[in-house]
Amino acid sequence: MLSELRGQVGALAIAAAQKLIGENLDEKRQHALLNEFFAGVRGGKVVVLEGVESVVADQAEVVSALPLTEEEQELVKREVLSRLGSTAAVSFRVDPSILGGLIVRLGNRVVDGSLAGQLDSLRQSLR
Repeated sequence: MLSELRGQVGALAIAAAQKLIGENLDEKRQHALLNEFFAGVRGGKVVVLEGVESVVADQAEVVSALPLTEEEQELVKREVLSRLGSTAAVSFRVDPSILGGLIVRLGNRVVDGSLAGQLDSLRQSLR
């Protein structure tokens, strides 16, 4: 059910983005925006993992707001394994409360690239 919802949310988000910027986005740009928002992927790289060096851990958990496609899961898994080693286990979980982006747990290290986390950081800095 959440997978079906992703398309509807995506269509609404693209319509809102086009309204805000005052121009129509081509299909390629729409796809890139949705990948970045839901899967945290920009230019074929997992945004939240940029700057994260290798980590010693035998497992990782990737949390997304909506289910990732098989292609997105493979890309994220490849990026995570490049930091942990090819024998690590990677699991995926959906948590709609993060709104967008990803949270990646690499062993005992948590890298929060979620929209909810970014909003919380902004809220804390405004206090």
